[in-house]
Amino acid sequence: MKKNLLIILGLVVTLGISSPLTVLANDCEQNLTESGSINQSAFEKMINEIETIKSENPCLSEDEILKLMDNRHSSSPNERGITDIWNSLTNSEKKLCIRYPFDALKVNTARNIATEQTDRKFGYSGLGDRSDAFRHGIWNAEMTVLIGKEKAELFASAHEDKDVTGDESDGYPKTAHRDMDLHNNEIGRAIGEQNKDVSEDEMADIIYQDIYSETTQFVWLHE
Repeated sequence: MKKNLLIILGLVVTLGISSPLTVLANDCEQNLTESGSINQSAFEKMINEIETIKSENPCLSEDEILKLMDNRHSSSPNERGITDIWNSLTNSEKKLCIRYPFDALKVNTARNIATEQTDRKFGYSGLGDRSDAFRHGIWNAEMTVLIGKEKAELFASAHEDKDVTGDESDGYPKTAHRDMDLHNNEIGRAIGEQNKDVSEDEMADIIYQDIYSETTQFVWLHE
């Protein structure tokens, strides 16, 4: 554990000096996309709405579609599920949903797999701990299987493109959490690349065994 803590503290020092990210996401939004599943049918409705806008307005740019979706779901009393999902995403994630809508559906599938497998393996889905590292690892592994390593990295990095001012609820800086997540995302994608033909349960077993091994490259902030 000391090794893991030293590694992540090193990452914080190295990566924490970069310019702060500007996209905001409050704690409620983070909980929705970090540790909880997002209903696939509601997510599909959101993607269908984006596709309808694109087909009916082929001249609209990505930024114009983003603005239109933001306006539609700023305070709409209808389709509350879609509004919640859209507002839980970072601007970078929203743009990827517009650019790669069908890949975004698979990203959400991978997220839900990660949430389910984390609950199975740990009985909870924590913040900054080993279960958090596992969740990010399997999410990125499954994304790599479903959409390829390059796009998996795009979506995973877009998810971390959020405000990192202050501390998380566990008392650790948000910068430390971001750096931990980015590191574990990369490890997860490498494992996914090496195990493309295994089942979801087998992938979960591989990552679970890895994360409890003495040589694991996964990192976490606390137990």
